[in-house]
Amino acid sequence: MLEKTRSFFRTILIVANLCVIVAYLLVCVLPYANTGKHWYFAFPGLVFPLVLFTLICFIILWAVLRSRWFWISLIVMCAGTQQILSVLSFRLPQEFSYEKPPATLRVMEWNVEAWEHTQEMMEVVKAQNADILCFEEYADIRKLEDPHSTTSVIMKMGYPYYLFAKTKDLYSDEIRGVVIFSKYPILDSSVVSYGAHTQAEHLISIDIRPADKTFRIFTTHLQSVRFGPSDYGSLSRMKRARDPGYRDSRTIVSKLKTGYEQRYLQAQIVKQKIAESPYPAIITGDFNDVPNSNTYFTIKGNMQDAFLKKGYWIGRTFRFISPTLRIDYILADKKFKVDQFKVIHVPYSDHFPIVADLQY
Repeated sequence: MLEKTRSFFRTILIVANLCVIVAYLLVCVLPYANTGKHWYFAFPGLVFPLVLFTLICFIILWAVLRSRWFWISLIVMCAGTQQILSVLSFRLPQEFSYEKPPATLRVMEWNVEAWEHTQEMMEVVKAQNADILCFEEYADIRKLEDPHSTTSVIMKMGYPYYLFAKTKDLYSDEIRGVVIFSKYPILDSSVVSYGAHTQAEHLISIDIRPADKTFRIFTTHLQSVRFGPSDYGSLSRMKRARDPGYRDSRTIVSKLKTGYEQRYLQAQIVKQKIAESPYPAIITGDFNDVPNSNTYFTIKGNMQDAFLKKGYWIGRTFRFISPTLRIDYILADKKFKVDQFKVIHVPYSDHFPIVADLQY
């Protein structure tokens, strides 16, 4: 009887381990999968840190039990090294120095959620002393030249040059879009739309020339899943093992599906525009996708991820749903040297701002 019980529990463990292995391997093929068509492949990527942790637990368990499944699980984990290294930065936390060395470009990116805490957010921006500010979901009054507009205030803070691409109207007296502010004159600029039937903000770029070198700075806000309060409530109930109902679950899956399909196409456009740049490029933005996604790998290409170079651990940038969501990025051409990176943990938006020092 005891032997049958042991065999039963061992079978359960093996089946569970196989499920984790399948989920892990699905994440491993994500960079090469067409998530525009096969969007369901992307789901395991959302919980990759949890899948990785569970796989490590199985490796330890099988090592204790001296089972051959130890080697199977270990080999599978090693097969996903690319994914592990795209999600985790195995560095110790370092204090961010606000002193900028010569020939350094400090870039700040923030999905500002319409400046709902304007005064506090302005203080955060001012404290960073960045050269380039990239904001998504940026909102301002229609008359940008008004001395009380957010744009006017930022210009007076030392950013007289900017490119603001309007995406959609919020209210009768406000506009929203994506913007880049610069301390340096803008030599050239471009605005690329992803099309009318999308929830993404434009891909915009500016050319600047600090010292004797010219660089192109991109920023964008890719397709959002458009979760509302009811969706967050459903996800919260899921995490507490409460059934949110079939209809709620179906709505969430439908929004995720649309997001994956749209971002796959948008990432191809971003990749093409970066490749066309005659100058070393920097791309920042809210990609609305995790770092083991097809979206991330498509846009990143051969560029450097500032977080992986100088950040530490997971680098969460989205405040809700999960403590593992890094969906905001600063990626730089390899001609830059990443000196510093930090995530600023402030509660004024649904995203945390990120800052990087790039030496040229």
